[in-house]
Amino acid sequence: MYSKTILGLLLILSVPFAGFASDEDFDPIVVKLATESSLSPLYIIPLVNEGSELQENYLRQLEQVLTFDLNHNGSTAVAKSNPTADNIGLKGSSDQLGNVGDWKSQNVYYVVKGRVRGNNLSLLVLDVNKQNIKSTDNLPLTGNLNEDRRTIHKLADTVHKALFGVDGIASTHIIYSQKMPDRGTKPVSEIWEADYDGANARQLTNGGFFSISPVYLPPKPGFLTGGFMYISYEIGQPKIYVSSFKDPKPRRLTYMRGNQFMPAISRNRDKIAFISDITGNPDLFVQPFSPDAGIQEKPFQAFSAKQATQGSPTFSPDGKRIALVSNKDGSPRIYVITIPEPGMSLKDVKPILISKVNRENSAPCWSPDGTKIAFCAKASGDRQIWMYDFTTNKEKQLTSGPGNKENPSWASNNLHLVYNTSDGDASDLYIINLNQHDATKISSGKGEKRFPNWEPRIK
Repeated sequence: MYSKTILGLLLILSVPFAGFASDEDFDPIVVKLATESSLSPLYIIPLVNEGSELQENYLRQLEQVLTFDLNHNGSTAVAKSNPTADNIGLKGSSDQLGNVGDWKSQNVYYVVKGRVRGNNLSLLVLDVNKQNIKSTDNLPLTGNLNEDRRTIHKLADTVHKALFGVDGIASTHIIYSQKMPDRGTKPVSEIWEADYDGANARQLTNGGFFSISPVYLPPKPGFLTGGFMYISYEIGQPKIYVSSFKDPKPRRLTYMRGNQFMPAISRNRDKIAFISDITGNPDLFVQPFSPDAGIQEKPFQAFSAKQATQGSPTFSPDGKRIALVSNKDGSPRIYVITIPEPGMSLKDVKPILISKVNRENSAPCWSPDGTKIAFCAKASGDRQIWMYDFTTNKEKQLTSGPGNKENPSWASNNLHLVYNTSDGDASDLYIINLNQHDATKISSGKGEKRFPNWEPRIK
């Protein structure tokens, strides 16, 4: 049975793990966003097969992956195929994409044409307004859809970079926890990772314990992340563990007494934050840390409030501030604190309230550029995703419609978010971005998928 402090902490989490998802497909959740900019119309000409041994239906599958990527990048919207547009693009040789004036008449800004020569795929991209054509390198196809879809993701990101000067997110991944069927009376949840579109899902932990709240270890600039941190109940109490992608054997990170929850790691990789009830109350602690050397010093208490529960810390990009949840004023809200210097009294830590519209808030996540915090708030009976914008000092509701939405996490482009739903026995992952109105379900199959965390990319 949970203690009162743990029950209070779980209240702030607002993420019940009861039951399991069914085999049936769930109806899509309608989500409306206040868009920040319009999307540029883009047309995809059917892939041209120039002597490849790959079957035509396989090329159409690759085309579907490319369409998904270019339709969910937050910058372009793929126009529906029609005979007139196809005829424009198929005129002449495969090195041509039709007449610019014809595309303007179709209200198309960009045209993408793929061709497969041998088993190599390349793309031509026409910028209608600038009247120039860019081409991608030839990338080999294997005939294995799981592998080739990652080639498509890479090409889609190359197209986005060429057109908009900003890295795409199609090649990134998402880590999350998935509750498995109970083994007797013992609940089991493992850590999984998938491509950003939900494909290629793979199980990372296999301990048979209750594991939740995974977060990627931020990589060194120019590198990919090498591992992840998470909470495991392996010894009965929740403790923080770390695991490498090269060596998946988990390593316990914290050895302090009590329960530890909700780990977060600073973008510059020098400290972690978490919640612990070692003092008898769920409070915020900060721990000096290195992904290479591990724990550096003893953790220190960074924020506490009398008879209040703290939760869900998230670092500012510079690592100097933390946003967290506290119910110190009666209901859980989002506060921002400056991390106290060593020896500083906790009485001198002055939390700044940023969530003022709703009285029930949880799961803040700071955007990589530091301009926004996404969080969950109860609005009109359901928990929705909201955003606080530091440039305007205003809150904005991002999702609406029936069903609870929780645990938002930003992509590295500061535009996309992933979150999980939570409705009875069903919990799935959805992605949205600030420029598109509809959320897209990316998870499938059995199990409750929760606590998604988007892979960080640091230049």
